[in-house]
Amino acid sequence: MGRPRVLGVDVGFVATGLAVVELAPVGERDLVLAVETVRTVASGKKRGLRVADSDAERCQEVARAVLRVARQWDVSGLIVELPNAGAQGARPNRAMGMATGVIAACVEALVLPVEWVTPFDVKKVATGRRSGTKEQVQEAVTRLLEWAPGTISRVASRREHEADAAGAVRAADGGVLIRSLRPRRTA
Repeated sequence: MGRPRVLGVDVGFVATGLAVVELAPVGERDLVLAVETVRTVASGKKRGLRVADSDAERCQEVARAVLRVARQWDVSGLIVELPNAGAQGARPNRAMGMATGVIAACVEALVLPVEWVTPFDVKKVATGRRSGTKEQVQEAVTRLLEWAPGTISRVASRREHEADAAGAVRAADGGVLIRSLRPRRTA
């Protein structure tokens, strides 16, 4: 049997980052096996749909991707970076709530354990401080984890979300879920 895998998720309504990470024994670097960014686009104006119809379709698109990746890679749990709750305005707050609800429903449908981390947790683990920039987080996460060939995206907008998803796994390293799944060193 192979090493356990977890799915790191950077929650977003427009872009959700996914990273499948294989857990290594303590002292070894975890391996990022696959990454993906799920992008959704409002479709209401194109087809005369109500905004709520378009939002529901976008939620379904994210859910299908999360469920597909989790099942395809046979993950044992999810580590989810919660979106920041500091958005200005009703629409961004609504979008963040919908995105978080989609991921929570996926976790329930998969019947898997989950651990939630904050963007500050990811920044702190990656850069050593809570105020690291997106670029600093991406650079640090790339160094902190082993990456399977071809997994690091060449597209900056994708790399940002995928690095955050992988960084969420790293941020949860001391948590109960990762500690319970991490393989023991063999002699």
